[in-house]
This record gives sequence, C-alpha cells and structure tokens, in this order.
Amino acid sequence: MTMERHAEIADRLEAYALDQLPVLERREVEEHLQQCATCAKDVHELRAVLAGVAETVPPVAPPAALRDRVLSGVAMEAQEPVRRERRVGIVQQPRRPLSAMVPWAAAAIVVLAVSAVAFKLIDQSRRELADQVSRVQALNAELGQRLELFRGQTDLALSILTSGDMREIPLDGRDNAVAAEARAFLSPTRGLLLVADRMPEPPPGRIYQVWIIEGNVPVSAGLLGEEAGGRGMLIATPPRPGGGGSVTVAITDEPPGGLPAPSGTIRLAGSI
Repeated sequence: MTMERHAEIADRLEAYALDQLPVLERREVEEHLQQCATCAKDVHELRAVLAGVAETVPPVAPPAALRDRVLSGVAMEAQEPVRRERRVGIVQQPRRPLSAMVPWAAAAIVVLAVSAVAFKLIDQSRRELADQVSRVQALNAELGQRLELFRGQTDLALSILTSGDMREIPLDGRDNAVAAEARAFLSPTRGLLLVADRMPEPPPGRIYQVWIIEGNVPVSAGLLGEEAGGRGMLIATPPRPGGGGSVTVAITDEPPGGLPAPSGTIRLAGSI
C-alpha cells in the first residue's frame, strides 16, 4: 500500500471510531487495520479515549424549552405534501425528526473536539517518553564508561602495589598542608599510586597537580582527583622510565587543567 493510500485511510480513523463511515469505506478501513499495526493501535487508543470521555462526563439533559423552540421552527417551514404513491421495488425510509438530530450533532462536535485534544496529549506523551528513554540510555552509557575506567584503574593500582620494583614514598605537608597526610607508591615499570588525606582546599581557581622529579627534571603524573573530606587519589602509568636514582614526588597547586611544568607552591613532597 502506498503512503498516499495509508494517509487517506489514517484520515478516516476518527470517523471510523465514531461509527460515522459508510459501509464501503468502513470495510476499506477494516481491511487496512488488518495489515497496519500502527493504525490499529491508533484506533485502539482513540476508542479508549472516547470510552473514558463517555465515562467521565455526566449526561446532561437538554433544556425543556429546546424541544418547543425546535418544533416551533419546524412548524414555520413549508412542509412537503404527503406522497401517496409509491414506486414498485423501492422502500421509503421515514425521515428522522430534526429534534432528534440536533442533540446528536452537538454531541458529535464535542466528541471530535475532545478527541483532537486527546490525540495531541497522547502525541506529547509519546515525545516526552522518547526523550526520557534517550536520557536513560545516555546515562547508562556514561555509567558503563565510568565502570570500565574504574575497573582499569583498580587493575592498575593492584599491579603497582604487587610489583617487585614498587617503592613507598611518604609525603610531608608544607605551609597550610602540614596536617595533610599522603603516600605515594611508585613502580617504574607499572606506574604511580598516590593517596592523600586531609588536604586543604586549593586556592580559588587552582587545582592540585602531582609531579615526579628525577635529576631536577619534573614530569607531570596528572591531576589529583578531589573527594569529600579533603581526600584525593591518583593512579597513573609511569610518566617516564625509571633511572633507578633518587626520586621526588611533589604536589603543587596549578591552574585548572594543569601545566607542563610546575609554577605554583609545593604543598606536599617526599623523596627516596
């Protein structure tokens, strides 16, 4: 079925749900519903909305004066004479009185208006649900990436602590960080694990950066991640091959993002 034909049938769904289609068009819609799950779902939802409207809106009796006004208006119109003759083979159906058609016409208009509003609300709900699903999927992807990173860091930390060339370096605090405690676990072949506690807040617009210094040449090991309570931890692969000589691990305050060379005040340092 072409898209044009599909759209033509879709335009008839409201009238179909209201039983307002001729027999032939109704059959065409029903044949289409057997083949199109989308339209069948729309008809199901439309009928549910109409059923809900019928249940929630109390019946309202028309004013008694309405009947008199309608009958008076009909009495003023010229009436056709009664036809006595009848054609052979043709069954004449009695005409419905105008007073019976007016309430139904008004009810149909109300139902159609309510249906249009209901369809807009349903469409809006679908879009909001799709947005929520997209946000949940993005959050799951982010959590998955964080979990993979955590697993990788955990494996790296264990390899550093169990390495045969690992050396422990206590760091002493200076200036306003004298109460801080930090230890570095350095493996020239595996990397660096640094754990700090009771660290003071860095100066405004600054962040802590960790350095490994060999032969008076500092190399950045990365930024010290901040946690609650002045705690911080850094797990990094070795920034440079170990030469086997004296090594100093230091923490300085630097601009956000860090620098290739230290420029701030040394807050903690330790050497072996």
